[in-house]
Amino acid sequence: MTRPSEVKPREGDLPAALYKDWQVGAEFPELRFTITPDVIDEYMSVVNATPEAYVIDGRRAAPPNVVAVYLMAVMYRKYPPQQGGIMIGNTFSFHHPIWADEDTEVIGTGKLEDKYEKKGRKYICYSVDFTRADGQKLTRILHTSAFPE
Repeated sequence: MTRPSEVKPREGDLPAALYKDWQVGAEFPELRFTITPDVIDEYMSVVNATPEAYVIDGRRAAPPNVVAVYLMAVMYRKYPPQQGGIMIGNTFSFHHPIWADEDTEVIGTGKLEDKYEKKGRKYICYSVDFTRADGQKLTRILHTSAFPE
């Protein structure tokens, strides 16, 4: 079982990446972790999910956004966190369920898609793909944040 806190650095643990450091097209090193039934149950309790809502062909699945708690950990492997970041939005594409009755080895990879300034704010946009270790695509997330300089 891999808890997000085990793979995600905290603000101040490393020197923070600043807006000037971000390079469009830069790829993030892969992050490997395991989502277990315990992680799924804990996530469902925190978001107040109803297990009966996540059944596919009679088999219990995780809420598909369970990987969201690992999203920033993938990006932070290349660009350590700075204080004051504001999440602007996420767009999810779901491709395959994560089954709630088994351990799932997951690989997160991603890259910086864009960065720009608008109305005095500095924005970064990045994508993260989550796949099972066997290559089955699970989820793709496009994320936008604003950061101070």
